[in-house]
Order: sequence, then C-alpha cells, then structure tokens
Amino acid sequence: MHINPTSGFARDEDGAVAVIVALLLVVLLGFAALGVDVASLYRERAMLQSTSDLTAMSAVGHPDEATARADQTLARNRSRTDALETLELGRFLRNPAIAPEDRFQVLAAGSPGINGVRVVLQQDAPLHFARIFTRDTHVNLHRSALATRTGAASFSLSSHITNLDGDALNTLLAQEFGIDATINAGDLQRLDDTSVDLELLFAALNIEVGRNPAEILNATANGSQLVGALQTLLPTALAVQLDGLRNAAGGDNFTLRSLVGGIDTDLGLTATEFLSGVRFSALDVVRSLAATETVGTGININTNVNISGILSTKTILTAGEPPARSGLIALGEEGVQLHRAAVRLKSETKVATSLLGGFGDGIEIASVNLPIYAEVAGATATLEEIGCSTPNPLDVAARFSTSSIPLHPANGTAVAALYLGKLPESSGAVDPASLEFADMLEVNLTIPLLVTSLKVTGITIQARSYVPVGQSQSETVTFTRQDIMNADVIRSFGSGELLTSAVGGLLSTQNTEFRVKPGQEGLVAGAAAPLIATLLNALPGRLLSTLTTPVDAVLDSALGAAGLELGAGELELTGHHCETVQLVR
Repeated sequence: MHINPTSGFARDEDGAVAVIVALLLVVLLGFAALGVDVASLYRERAMLQSTSDLTAMSAVGHPDEATARADQTLARNRSRTDALETLELGRFLRNPAIAPEDRFQVLAAGSPGINGVRVVLQQDAPLHFARIFTRDTHVNLHRSALATRTGAASFSLSSHITNLDGDALNTLLAQEFGIDATINAGDLQRLDDTSVDLELLFAALNIEVGRNPAEILNATANGSQLVGALQTLLPTALAVQLDGLRNAAGGDNFTLRSLVGGIDTDLGLTATEFLSGVRFSALDVVRSLAATETVGTGININTNVNISGILSTKTILTAGEPPARSGLIALGEEGVQLHRAAVRLKSETKVATSLLGGFGDGIEIASVNLPIYAEVAGATATLEEIGCSTPNPLDVAARFSTSSIPLHPANGTAVAALYLGKLPESSGAVDPASLEFADMLEVNLTIPLLVTSLKVTGITIQARSYVPVGQSQSETVTFTRQDIMNADVIRSFGSGELLTSAVGGLLSTQNTEFRVKPGQEGLVAGAAAPLIATLLNALPGRLLSTLTTPVDAVLDSALGAAGLELGAGELELTGHHCETVQLVR
C-alpha cells in the first residue's frame, strides 16, 4: 500500500494548539505589557492627585505663605519642586446660585477675601513595556486640586441700647409701640437668661429665599413676625408674655441685618453655617427691635438721683445714625466693621438755691436750672486678623482695631463733648458754633431807696459753655485661643474717668459766658446795675466751687443709666468661626 507522507502531514492536526499559542503569545504579552503600563499610569495619577490635594490643603491654611508651604509639602512627598506648575490664590464661594465653574475667582496675593488655593501639579510618568508601541519614554500627567477655608468672627460693641436697664427699655417700648408692648421685670430677666440660635430664629421666620440660602440676611420682616418667630423658640410660659409686644410691634419693616450684619452673602452655605454658631439672648432680639426705632428719638431715662442740693433732673437720650448700617452683632471675615452710634444726653437739672450761697445784700437767687448736654462719640471696631491655623493656646485667635467715630470737625479728635446752654434739636453731630445761651438763673433784686426799697423780680441770667473731652486714638484689642477657652471674651477700650475733669472744665471761669437775657436790659439799668455786676463777677467762681461735684454726680448717674462712659467702651467676641479645610470642585 502506497503511503503519501506529505498529504498525511498536511492532514495531521497534532500540535496545532502550540502553534496558535505561539502566535497569540506575542499579542497576549503585548496586552499584558500595556496593562502593566496603564496600571502604572493610573497609580502615578492617583499619587499625583493625592499630592495635589495635600498641597492645596496645606497652602490654604496660610495663604500668605502658600508657595513656601506648597514646596514644603512637595518635598515631604518626595516630589520635585518643579512639579508645581500653577498655584493660584482666590476666593471660593460655596453658593448654589453660582455656576460651579464660576465659584472660584483668582485674586492677587495680599488681596482681601482670599479663602481658597488652587494648584496644578505635573509629573512625567515613565513607560515600561509600552515603549515597543511608541518612541516616547514617558507620559506627562497633570492633576489639579482646589482647597478652601473661610475664617470669621462675630462680635458686639457696647451701646446705649444694649445697656439700657429694664425700666429704660420698657420706657422705650412704651414710647414706640404703646404700653401693651412693655414686659415685666421678671420676664425681662428670663429673656436675658435664654439663649437663642440665630439660624433657628431665621428659620422660624419662614421667609422664602432663592437658591442662595444666605440671602435670608438681606430679607426684611416686620416686628410682629420677628417677635412671633422668637416666641416659637421660647418656653410656652415665657412666650405668651410677648403677645403684647407682638401685637403692638405691627408692620414696621426692618432688615434682618439689624440683628447681624457684615457677612458676605455671596459665601452662601459658608455664611449660613456661621449663623448657626451665633447665639445671643432673647432679650437682645427685643433690644434689636427697639433699636430700629431709636435713631433721632428721645428716650426718657430715669436717673433716680438722690444728691444733696439737686431738686430734680430730667434726662433724655437721643441716638444718632451710625456712619454705616450695623447689626446688633457683626459677623464677617477680616475687614468687617461694627459701628456704635453717637449718643446725645440732655439733662435738665434744677438745683437748690442754697447750694450757691449768698451773693450779698439785695441779691436773691430765685431758681437755678442747668441745661447740660453730653455728646458721646460713636465707636468702630474692625476685625484685622482671624487666626484659624494654629493650635497654640497663646496665639492670636482674633485681633481688632478700635477707634472713636469723629464728632463734628470743630471738636477735633475729642471722644466726647459737654455743653451748657441750648442746642438745636437734631440727631446729627453737634457743631459747637450752634450752642446758644440758655436760661440758668432767675434773680430778684432789692434796691434800697431813701425812704423805701425797690424790688426787681424775674431777671434771667443766661449762660453757655462748651468743653471737648478726651482724645480719640486707635487701639488694638486681642483675643487668644486660651481666652476663648476660658470664656474671657470681653475687653474694654478707650479711657474712662474723664467726667469729673470735664465737668470742671465746663464750669470753669475760662469757658463759661454769662449775660442778662436779651430784652431785660432796662431792668438792670441804673441802680440795679451795680448789683448785677456784683453777681456776674462772683458767679463763675461760685459755680465752679459749688456745682462741680453735684453736676458730676448727676451726669454720672445719667450716663450710667444709659450704660455709657465718656471715652470708653467694651468689645465682646461672641464667636470664633473657622471652617475645616476642605477640598471642593
């Protein structure tokens, strides 16, 4: 039988698998090599992203040292310093109303408002087996990261409205809203002891806002809405005591910035998260409602003086408008300001005539009236630094600059001014040139004649005097982290104890002018002239020696009732707000 080896070999399938495997092995090894390189590139990219995240987070902690901190982070992560391709400082707004691509705005170094850092890192990732498919030996990778942290503080300044006692506050509420708006002393104390969360208060107002939740700060509400919202946060027994105020407050509108102002509402979610950390007493909400009504409005202050020689005194407090609208509390980043309005205190004091003593035969003092005004400059506090980055308890947590708001230019840099006389009715700064003479003494004269005597009654002696008090100066107020931990968050600024010397200057012979009331010249002519001359010569020294102490006590009592002190104030740090450093897109 003939055998054909060639055809047999062609039909033989033994070893076919080995051939196929041999042919595909090259392809399989190629894919394996490509897989190794792809995995390597993914790993390199993930590591580069992690380094980018760490670099951005480190840099945003200290934006002023962003480049140095970025280089330090790269070195610690064994990356080349030239890996930092881009580092941008800017402002990031966590605001749902802003398109994501527009939420980060690049700013120049040192610009106010920087709260974000964006970095772009680049790195050459080596190729391994994939080189058989390309001439390249590496692939250039780029990864970016954006980190943000916003720091803020909330703080308050002492003012006439925050320091009014219960009687004075009720007087103001009755003046503005009627007697039904007043609150008894026990409930006032309970309101003062009850803490309110600002975010919950705003939520209780149930005001519709757009996509940016921080727009609630620009919303308006009326007094009835505000008191009603406050009632929902109070115990029932206390809440019902505010029904009278809620009904009386009515529809007078005010912006919610009268409670807290200063924060940039474009910060969106950041701003509302800060609101949740702002707390104040329920009584402060009532005070804020009252404060919106006080500009230019005289408030009667009960001074309850019991001073020898003082028959009566009537005190009216008038608040001026601050140079910029401020809330009861300021909340904001570095640069935010809070203003305390200037205040004018008018005191009409009747003095016992016996206090002046006698002026000689024929001269009788029938009455003594002292119309004195005290003008207290407003104050400004500016947040200069907020510390968020250091755990050291002795490092600065917040630093403020404080200064007085200037009075009228004619007062120079004085922090207060005292006036004896008559001023025009106004809530603006007092121009010393507008001070007029005011009735001070009523005098009766007895003129001896040959047979009898002539009595001249109702002669009025007028007076005026003016003295600036103190000198404005900027001061720095600092709080450390340890202060915050110890709840040591109130600082005094300015210089107190100016009143006594100021009253002495007001009544001094150098500053005080006297005259007979115009139109009465005929009454003091002739034989009456020597008696009037004797009185006017003795009066300056007598006023200074006999009235300085009681007038000082009267003004001190009036200022104390209004919670004021010439040339001094208090700043309270009510909150230290620092976001956690976070990565955003």
